[in-house]
Amino acid sequence: MTILTLPSGCIKSDGRPSRATQPDPELSIDQRRPTIPNIVHYVHLLPEPEGRIHLELKHFISIYSASLYFNPDAIYIHTDAPDDEVERVKSSDESSDKWSRLIFTLPNVVVNHETAPDYADNGEKILNLENKSDFVRAKIVSEFGGIYMDWDVHPLRDFKPLREAGFANVVGLQKDDLVNSGCFMAIKGSELMRLWYEYEHIVYDGGWITHAVILLTDLSRTLAQIPNEVLILDRYALAPSSWERDDAQVLFGSHYDAQAPPSAAADPRRPLLTTADAKTLWEARRATSREEWAIDYSNTYAIHAFKNIDVENPLQDFDKITLHYVLSRRSNFARAVYPAVQHAIEAGIIPLE
Repeated sequence: MTILTLPSGCIKSDGRPSRATQPDPELSIDQRRPTIPNIVHYVHLLPEPEGRIHLELKHFISIYSASLYFNPDAIYIHTDAPDDEVERVKSSDESSDKWSRLIFTLPNVVVNHETAPDYADNGEKILNLENKSDFVRAKIVSEFGGIYMDWDVHPLRDFKPLREAGFANVVGLQKDDLVNSGCFMAIKGSELMRLWYEYEHIVYDGGWITHAVILLTDLSRTLAQIPNEVLILDRYALAPSSWERDDAQVLFGSHYDAQAPPSAAADPRRPLLTTADAKTLWEARRATSREEWAIDYSNTYAIHAFKNIDVENPLQDFDKITLHYVLSRRSNFARAVYPAVQHAIEAGIIPLE
């Protein structure tokens, strides 16, 4: 299912982690290897200092799925929004604030005020919110440890096997074979996160990915030489789709002649599969007759659903992510996120009026 892009023989026979991955709070007692804490991080920066928070259904699906599947100790929203704006949106009854209110009032959500830098340490002005977010995410994961996700990353199952794989950092590839900077996880104070934040300030040149994807890729591949430091997953683990229009069309495009498959709300209490289930799983896969367009995400932990709105070249048979779109289950995206959305409906968190 996943590929370890680690040099041959880099794991010591006695299983001892490198010195850089031994902060006591993060070590499992039985294995003496790093365990990534069950904490989730999102970054939400405002375009204007006194602007308003505005989040949508697609953002709610991401954070609710994380809460449902991970059962995390905390979900941090790191934002530069003023305290009074956060309080306003928590109690707002305006329809435009519906999803923002639901997000900020989830039981395990913690708001942390974080100010993004305007300039890198090399003097270059940081040009946009996305670039500023790159700096914030490296900083906060280094400080807190845990799982970072962009708002367009949608978990499909628990990350626990990845967090407890014995590595200080877990990252995944994307379509261009670079490391995806929109979903990754690390222990508190990992060397990868520390170096990423340090060198972001050195290499930032105003480009879109120089300080982010390219730098994170180079660092990950370099530190993968250190035992138990970096686990690099194949692209289908965290980013099976991409930013390219054809991939977005496959993910989001509706098939109006399709019948919604039998499916139910997610059940996070369902026992984990074991090797005793292997033959049953394989026989079920062989017997399944999916539509030609339907994608099997059973070997995927999360979908990074990159940009789907292109005013000049819109996708066919897709407008936006709505409840009707998800509940109809006529696209790959809708079918993937449906169990979490249905769970939120049955729990009374999403009203269906």
